[in-house]
Amino acid sequence: MAEACICAVCQNGAGNVVGNSFCKILSLISDPITLVLKCNNNVDNLKQRAVELKLRKGTAGDYVDVVHRRGEEIGQELENWLTSANNLTETADKLAVDAEENAKKKCFFGLCLNPISRYQLSKKAKENSEAIVHLVGQASEFDFPLSRIPALPKEVAAPVKGFEGFYSRKDVLERIMEALQSQSSSIIGVHGMPGMGKTMLAKEIKRKAEQDKLFDVVVMTLVSRNADLRNVQVEIAHGLGLDLLPYGTRPQDAAERIKGKLKKMKKVLIILDDSWEPGIDLAELRIPLRNESKTTEGSSSREEYAECKILLTSRDSNVLSDLMGSQQNFSLHQLEFEEAWESLKRIVGDRAERDDIHSAAIEIVRECGGLPLAITTMAKALKNKHPYEWEDAVRILKRPSSENFDGISANVYSAIELSYSHLESEKLKKTFLLCCLMGHRYSIEFLLMVGVGLGLFANTMEQARNEVLTLISKLTASSLLIDDYDNDRFDMHDLIHDVAVSITSRDRHGLLLTGDHVPKEWSDMETRKDFEWICLRYSNVDGLPEELESLRLTLFRLANKNPSLQIPANFFKGMPRLKVLDLTHMHMSSLPSSICLLQNLHTLCLDQSVLGDIRIIGELKNLEILSLLQSDFEELPGELGQLTRLKLLDLSDCAKLKIIPPCVLANMSGLEELYLGNSFDGWEVEENENQRNASIAELKHLKELTTLEVCIPDIRMIPKNLFFENLKKFKIFIGRKWEGQYGSSGSSRVLNLHLNASINSNYSVKRLLKKTEELHLRKLAGINNVVDELNTEGFPDLKYLRIRSAPEVQHIIKPAEGGPFNAFPSLEKLFLQNLINLEKIFQGRFRDTAFNNLRTITIESCHRVKNLFSSSIARQLLHLQEISVTGCSNMEEIVDDEEQGSRNDIVETTEPKFGEVLRSLRLQHLPKLSSLNKSCRRMPLFNEQVFY
Repeated sequence: MAEACICAVCQNGAGNVVGNSFCKILSLISDPITLVLKCNNNVDNLKQRAVELKLRKGTAGDYVDVVHRRGEEIGQELENWLTSANNLTETADKLAVDAEENAKKKCFFGLCLNPISRYQLSKKAKENSEAIVHLVGQASEFDFPLSRIPALPKEVAAPVKGFEGFYSRKDVLERIMEALQSQSSSIIGVHGMPGMGKTMLAKEIKRKAEQDKLFDVVVMTLVSRNADLRNVQVEIAHGLGLDLLPYGTRPQDAAERIKGKLKKMKKVLIILDDSWEPGIDLAELRIPLRNESKTTEGSSSREEYAECKILLTSRDSNVLSDLMGSQQNFSLHQLEFEEAWESLKRIVGDRAERDDIHSAAIEIVRECGGLPLAITTMAKALKNKHPYEWEDAVRILKRPSSENFDGISANVYSAIELSYSHLESEKLKKTFLLCCLMGHRYSIEFLLMVGVGLGLFANTMEQARNEVLTLISKLTASSLLIDDYDNDRFDMHDLIHDVAVSITSRDRHGLLLTGDHVPKEWSDMETRKDFEWICLRYSNVDGLPEELESLRLTLFRLANKNPSLQIPANFFKGMPRLKVLDLTHMHMSSLPSSICLLQNLHTLCLDQSVLGDIRIIGELKNLEILSLLQSDFEELPGELGQLTRLKLLDLSDCAKLKIIPPCVLANMSGLEELYLGNSFDGWEVEENENQRNASIAELKHLKELTTLEVCIPDIRMIPKNLFFENLKKFKIFIGRKWEGQYGSSGSSRVLNLHLNASINSNYSVKRLLKKTEELHLRKLAGINNVVDELNTEGFPDLKYLRIRSAPEVQHIIKPAEGGPFNAFPSLEKLFLQNLINLEKIFQGRFRDTAFNNLRTITIESCHRVKNLFSSSIARQLLHLQEISVTGCSNMEEIVDDEEQGSRNDIVETTEPKFGEVLRSLRLQHLPKLSSLNKSCRRMPLFNEQVFY
């Protein structure tokens, strides 16, 4: 009323001095009155604004964590924003407490609330609300690449395969677990002969320590004989969540980053498996151990560290005690006969007791000398063999091997060699020998490229990849390879590796030079000519010969650690049959001129190198695979357009690549796989005479393309008729920079759309949407109904959907009139954030299978949404494991009864019920939430362990 009077007076006689003065006087009177009357409203508004700010602050905090994990610092602008956000949220929380106290204060003998206190509180609440609105608006200027996505509780890993059968190892395990919890030892060692199961024990210790939550983080990395400090640092950094440790980082700088990360953590266990002499110097790793302290110069202050512990495994107890400084050591001994016999029987079964092989089986166990690895490989090799093959195996084991290895007995060597000889095909044997030349924890993708280049695998890249995975699986089943922590890699026990290298060298398949190990065959020019493969893996060779003459050579690998190493111009002149060439970590202003003579070359890898002039590659007309992964060069030469037989081109992580001339890609007409992730994105909109760079339209000439990773800055660069029908695997970013964390769910078809323009007429992208498994959406200009306007037929393959900051979106799914709609039959995870106009997530009629696989739903800052889903949809969500709803100010209930008679539908059924398999329910900052379902008095959750 007061405000209306002021308006009336001010409008009558505008410009009148008296009138203006009167307006000011009335304003001075009415404003305080208004503040007193609206105190509750202002405080409630402040609370809601504070919730929004806390969510923005949480998102920013997660981004800061990511930046710190990369070893980087945040900008000053963001740092100032976070400081302001912290101050405002603290003030808002204090005012909320003051409001509760103020409600108790009264005047006039307790008859009314204190107007002075209410005025002061209301004024502060209003001012802080306005400041928060301004600060939240500033937050939209920061483009955080990550949002908080609460993870499902971590699955408890199963015991390490094979470990549970060795009861003698369980006693050692228990004693080591006790030592890890003791305060007396920071460095603990495990030693034993090769093949005793040290790595298997270390893996089980890691699993159990994580399961029992003894440490915040447990990191395990392989050291091996030819230890590479950088590789160890990269593995530790990755395990600690320190994402970015780029190639070229000095070891001392990497050590400081790791140390800085460890100092911020509480309890960490680092497992260094297979340590050797001289091996890794723990001082170089800079791992701060318990009770260590640092006194700063000129000061007596002590710097406290986290509680870090190190577990080491080694063949030699002297390495542990004398070189690595272990304070408590445990030994693994050979298995007693009874335990060894039971181990063989677990693999072979009751057949081991049959008369036709029983005596041979007993002899094999004895000849294996209680070595778990030897027993396992022999049992798997002979499991389904004829009795005469068992007898022949006994004969071979009893015949001493001519090979001599430090720490490996002759019969153990024979056992592993026998397992190799029993592999079912020559291709499987050759694959195994190739694996040994590559080393520990090597990429399956690299094995694929080598095998295709040698003509070992199938014709197309897709077929070859399937064949490689099958062969790896067979070698793992035979225990000649071991499961790696990463599904994209394979590994090999060092004992088996040594035997395999020996077989490779003996049979003149391959010659391996690693570290200080330079075989005599390398120095003998005549002997060197006999090998098919030569691999210099971080070898300390002084230099390369002017010309390496080897008419049989089909594979040459040089993984370099000497930046000054140069390849002579005529080095490749004497190897006309070479099919695979891998040069890694090289610095070359130009490639050796003799490389143009390699006309049989099928695979060329120049990874992690600094490159200058590479035009000569265009002369290698039979090249099928070209990898320049993580290399530094600015331009892909036009001459490479002559590589018409190329099947795979990998330019991933070539951050300096700025120029791909027009028609280079279009001329690679046989290309099946193109990788441009975190690389070139300077596409031009359309083909024209003056264009400097390639256009996306060139991809329509690649009729064989099945795999694509690419970043396209603007959707308008994509032609409407660009094919995507043949794509089977892709990771495509449209409208924003490449972000490597997307696709981490394991999906092979990932699409990230940041749309500032309409998608309606772009049929190329719409066709791509039908195939997508993981979809990230942002902005979505002009889209109100996501499904209806992006793909009316639904998303049959979609498993992960993430939509954020799309202000025009009102519905995720609102099908047109008609029959039931099958929207997301494969969807497992749904994540929605900051959709300010979203009214309904699901609205309409859907088939029973529409959301049958949904396991996780996460909603943040969607303020117009009143419920998550209707009761009819809830009945379909039988596999829902996690619900997270945060900062939705109008959320009233989780499940809405949209139909008459649905009151008890959720609970009165013999079928599995909604909420029974829930593992996590998170409801935060929901001021209007009254219940999970207003009409349902008892809703069973968590397998009927909890009722709401």
